[in-house]
Amino acid sequence: MSRKAGKFEWNMVELPDGITTSNGNWYHTTSEEIQRYIPGLLKKHDLEKIVKNADYWVSSCNGMSLILYLVLVLLSLNPFLSGVICLTFFLFWYYNTSAFVTPVLNSVARLFHFDGFLYVATAASLIYLSMQGNESATWVGLALFFMFKVGLLKMLLSWISVKTNKNKAPRQDRILNMLLVRYGIKEGLYSGNIQNMQDSLFKTINYHKTRNKNK
Repeated sequence: MSRKAGKFEWNMVELPDGITTSNGNWYHTTSEEIQRYIPGLLKKHDLEKIVKNADYWVSSCNGMSLILYLVLVLLSLNPFLSGVICLTFFLFWYYNTSAFVTPVLNSVARLFHFDGFLYVATAASLIYLSMQGNESATWVGLALFFMFKVGLLKMLLSWISVKTNKNKAPRQDRILNMLLVRYGIKEGLYSGNIQNMQDSLFKTINYHKTRNKNK
């Protein structure tokens, strides 16, 4: 992770066993393996750009859930019911993000990851709610903002997934895998059956996970 003049700068480092990013995500694959399963993709799309977009999708559950809450309370829905809907949506999106990943919507995922957008939207909404005397909506909104911004719920679910789904590919790997597959489809670069490509990528992920445990 690097900071320049107080500004966060995203970066990634490719290691023999995978790719790590400044957002704290670890992807169990390498450029060599991506090139092997989707030949020619990295000539059309920079690896750093692909991984950065994967990071946006990984964190999108926080921003999308927060904005959903703000929209609901601004539409005068009960703040506690809005909070329940928001958390329910978070769980749904957290566990199903990979099903919706597509290069076409990378800019949308990036928007919900962008701090400037989230800060302005949250501040403006909570100030308005406070001025309207809706203290419950304001306090619930502040609590959700803190929880999503710090990533407390996401960290809890990640910990639970590690403990209960040891043989399942991590969420970030499933997201990157689907993004790679859909980039391949978009560029007409995938070879053979799509399911075989996904299976090959997951085998690589599981190989690295097993290798790391045996070290």
